Amino acid sequence: MMQRDRQRLKIGYVGVAFTSYFAEEHNQYNRAIEGLQRLAEQLDFELAPITYPVTDLALAEKAAGELSAGNIDYLMIQCATVASGELLPPLAAIVSRIGIWGTPDPNQEGPIKIHSLVAVNHYASIIKRYLRESGPTFKWFFGHADDDDFVAPFTVTVRALRAIKAMSTASIGWIGGNSPGFYNMNFDAEVVQDRLGTRVVAHDFSEIVERTVAVDESEARSVVADLTAAATEVSTSETFMEKGARLYLALKAIAEADEHAALAVQCWPKFQDVLGIAPCMAYSWLGSEDGFAVSCEGDVPGALSMLLLNELSDRPGSSTLLDMTALDPATGSLLMWHCGVTPRHFANDDGIRWVDHTTLGRKSPLTFGVAGDQVFAAQDVTIAYIGNDAKDLLIVRARIEERDVKGFDGTRGWFTAFELNGEPIDLDDLVNTLIVSGHEHHYAVAQGDLTDELLEVAAWLGMSTVDRIPRKNYLQRLEVVSLR
Repeated sequence: MMQRDRQRLKIGYVGVAFTSYFAEEHNQYNRAIEGLQRLAEQLDFELAPITYPVTDLALAEKAAGELSAGNIDYLMIQCATVASGELLPPLAAIVSRIGIWGTPDPNQEGPIKIHSLVAVNHYASIIKRYLRESGPTFKWFFGHADDDDFVAPFTVTVRALRAIKAMSTASIGWIGGNSPGFYNMNFDAEVVQDRLGTRVVAHDFSEIVERTVAVDESEARSVVADLTAAATEVSTSETFMEKGARLYLALKAIAEADEHAALAVQCWPKFQDVLGIAPCMAYSWLGSEDGFAVSCEGDVPGALSMLLLNELSDRPGSSTLLDMTALDPATGSLLMWHCGVTPRHFANDDGIRWVDHTTLGRKSPLTFGVAGDQVFAAQDVTIAYIGNDAKDLLIVRARIEERDVKGFDGTRGWFTAFELNGEPIDLDDLVNTLIVSGHEHHYAVAQGDLTDELLEVAAWLGMSTVDRIPRKNYLQRLEVVSLR
């Protein structure tokens, strides 16, 4: 897997309390720090704890100064017991994203010892009703650091914030611009960078041509051997395989030289006009072997979406880019397809075949290789797309099912059991939602269920999620609002 320098997510911790309660007697601070440290090792973040209790305003200001100097990304404020509201403003001013964390009392009768839940409520209300726009965005937690009720939502937060941080320092290499007529994939690079932090760096198509031609022949043949060994069949020419291997190495070299986190590449018509090839195999191989996202047809929002899914996933290179291609209303299924770009680990037991492109050049004597041909294995997947200059985020969970009717040649699968924003939605309403809202017509797809993480990303970044538009027999008009 290609590596780029990433700064680890850094999470601060501070515990607040009234001294008349029993935080230290019940080991609230040490238990919290030790539990968070274990999670830091499991979830790959750096913990920056304040180890002393914060029980008055002077201590809150001292802790705030130390945490600010530590350049944390997120702050967990543990209400180790009920605590003064005066302690919150200096701590809430450190970062724009915080957690408010409470823990249960050791028993539920007799003298109250911790009274933490009321403090969580109190602090949340101060942020909403007193600090308002000047205050941070918060998420609340309840339970000890080793309780499932704490670990599950905290894990989602860490994964979401880790992806947000990675996106904020990433760059996308945009090679050759959009394919002709893909006006709906236009974007404002400055607005995208302002919202996500991600830079888009344009490359002239001549750069990839020069790099492809200059690849060492022996290195290309070594890649061809790997490609051939990984496939269940190769039905294209040796010449196309070598050209595809050269392109793979050239794209990888551009990504590494400029430290790009993903690429968006115009795959037609320039590759056919200049190099006489289809580039799909190279994109697929970068995904499966290097864990690297490449969107086709110059789709930069698609590349952003694939990168986000890869950053959220535990499965390197888990994303691909697909079209919505065919409907089966009888089974509530949707065929998602593209010409041959999907990484091979999506495939069922039949594996991946390397073939000539199935649409480019037909009705002519020309052929263009190489593309992948595979049917996706049955699995849970997540469909997502960062649209409208990173203002919107599409979030769909689905299930791929294998069927006797395999779908069109290329890389494809039948999707069903849809959920939009975590809520079930039938096929008619989903397709209506996507078409009436003018969705960009590409869909990034990742293996596994990343719904919670994506919803949290949208919440932290203030992105709108795509809402259901039920299918009706009459005309439905929805104005697409852009913040450009």
